[in-house]
Amino acid sequence: MSKTKILDEKATKCAEEIIKDIYRECDWALSGDEMTQLLEDTDFNEAHSYLMQLVASKVANKLLINKL
Repeated sequence: MSKTKILDEKATKCAEEIIKDIYRECDWALSGDEMTQLLEDTDFNEAHSYLMQLVASKVANKLLINKL
């Protein structure tokens, strides 16, 4: 197997784990009394999905991926 293929497989596995980490962090970030009050009229799943997208975008920007 080529080095590129091996690195691609490793990157896929790393990305899957990072997505799980972002999911957990966003879940934690939306918990607590302050966020419960802020989100009382908002669907939790929609807020969670939006936060995950926002976090992923900010990570990509930090890594300069979107600026290449």
